[in-house]
Amino acid sequence: MRDAGRLRRGPVDGAGISRAPLSRRSALGLAGASAMGIGLAACGGNTGGLTKGGGSDGGGGGISQWYHQYGEDGTQDAAKKYAAAYDKNDVTVNWVMGDYAAKLSTSLLSGNGVDVFENNAIAVDQAKQGRYADLSSIMEPVKDQFNPASLNTVTIDGKIWGVPMILDPQHFYYRKSMFEKAGIEVPKTMDDLVDAAKELTGGKQKGLFLGNNFDAICWTMIWAAGGSPMNEARDAVGYNTPGMVEGLTQIQQMKSDKSLLTGAPSDWTDPAAFSTGLSAITWGGCWALPQLEDALDDVGVFPHPAVGSDGKQVAMVGSWNEQVAGASKNIEAATAFVKWLWIDQTDDQTDWALSYGFHIPPITSVADKAEALKSGNGLEIATMAKEMGVSGPPEWTGAVNTPFTDAISNILKKGADPEAELSAAEEASNKAVAK
Repeated sequence: MRDAGRLRRGPVDGAGISRAPLSRRSALGLAGASAMGIGLAACGGNTGGLTKGGGSDGGGGGISQWYHQYGEDGTQDAAKKYAAAYDKNDVTVNWVMGDYAAKLSTSLLSGNGVDVFENNAIAVDQAKQGRYADLSSIMEPVKDQFNPASLNTVTIDGKIWGVPMILDPQHFYYRKSMFEKAGIEVPKTMDDLVDAAKELTGGKQKGLFLGNNFDAICWTMIWAAGGSPMNEARDAVGYNTPGMVEGLTQIQQMKSDKSLLTGAPSDWTDPAAFSTGLSAITWGGCWALPQLEDALDDVGVFPHPAVGSDGKQVAMVGSWNEQVAGASKNIEAATAFVKWLWIDQTDDQTDWALSYGFHIPPITSVADKAEALKSGNGLEIATMAKEMGVSGPPEWTGAVNTPFTDAISNILKKGADPEAELSAAEEASNKAVAK
């Protein structure tokens, strides 16, 4: 199952900005829900987002449901199957090709063509502008059933704006046989990871791959180092911690030791560098598991190790979420459909997450019952998502993010001082929060 392209979202979590890719399913570039564009186009026997005799622009009570173009075989047929099984209303599935984010943003702004849509970039400004319908009424009674990390990305000012559809944890992959041969234990701390990377470096193989731009790994490191992107009140950033400075210094050390793979032919979202032996350990996403287990017989997984004295082990959790358009003329009917499909139909949720790729159902009890998540690496990944999952808030906007990513680039690509860079970035990010 290959994608024609990828969803881009900076360091990954669902905070409504451009982050690292969330899913091997994506077949287009998504620059965030606020991306602007013109025109609507789609495929698969639909009307490209403009419904006839129904949907938000046609009257008649029908529901127009939008999906981005998934790259995995069977997904479009599955989406149509779910819609056809709904007996309370007519649902038109719109399989949107091209720049999904831009087309979705245009349609939400105009108020035409979409009632229900999937999104991995819920944005604060669009919520405040009324482009999303508040789904608290269907989520509040069941929110305790969902993975907590999945709720963080859809909650703004105490209101819930989306229903999580799939979760995509990120974590480390490693070669078990290499660890056993070298007598190395699975790393639980950043010190362990540094030592393992050095020990496993030899010949053309580097010990560790953290991505070509370090964005996703450093985003996750914020939590692993004892911090969080923003404070509990979400009115200031919280990434400048002693542990973060220590962790970035350790990455600089690995670059100096030449135990870190840099400039790989493909980035961390594609497991090729790991599967072809360029590194013994790599940062990656759950979506790569089927491909890696097909290629290698000794793959293992572990969470991001604890960094510094206040750190903890964590797994980044990205998500796709189902939402209702605020301008829909059928908000009540659309909300009822979303509840039916993504809260009540647990078999379909399992099918969507695991029959066409590898993802985690957001409802914990549904994930616990899935056969693919009861043993081996599937169980390990699901357990990490449930017990160590973290995600960032929608208030982490592009303006807040830019100083952080600029600092990471200066530190890890140009050798700048971590403490000075993070201090300056924190000040700049807080100014963006205050605007």
